[in-house]
Amino acid sequence: MTSIKLWLAAFTFAALAGVAHAQTPPQSPDSQSAAAQTVHSEFAGPYAGIKVGGNWSDASGVVNKSTHGTGFFGAMAGYGFDVGPVVLGAEVFADLHGGSTTKDDGGLDLRIGVPFNKVMPYARIGFTSAWPDTRLHGGLGIEYAIYKNIHISGEWTADQSNSNGTKRTNNSFTVGLTYYFR
Repeated sequence: MTSIKLWLAAFTFAALAGVAHAQTPPQSPDSQSAAAQTVHSEFAGPYAGIKVGGNWSDASGVVNKSTHGTGFFGAMAGYGFDVGPVVLGAEVFADLHGGSTTKDDGGLDLRIGVPFNKVMPYARIGFTSAWPDTRLHGGLGIEYAIYKNIHISGEWTADQSNSNGTKRTNNSFTVGLTYYFR
């Protein structure tokens, strides 16, 4: 439960940072002309969102549990930067799939995407830190900008744990709704 509180605190902090960024006072006319020359993708800047999905997990070894599905709710917050033709960023997440063989997960991923107009396919890699151990986490997704500030996404993520004589695997498929603070 403590790890969930830490991730919710990180999510709240990222959302508040995004609100502060969105409320930055207007720039002077000279700096606005320089800013107007800078092109930003639809996927750069601070964001926060929610997601729903399904998790399929199993366990083998000391603990044996066949593959089973669990519906879940999650949240994420992050920041993306335009770096040439790609968007690089970091994202904190919480996946509350308590019925999984690893229970609830939360972590930090690096994200890299290649925007094409209002669509951005992306990959992510990082760590999830919850029961039973800290482990590598990764996945693939696609994000679509419905409006300037509102995006939807579809994503697959996976992780694997080898702890206390038991191998656990997770595969999650989610649909998310994200708000960009601009």
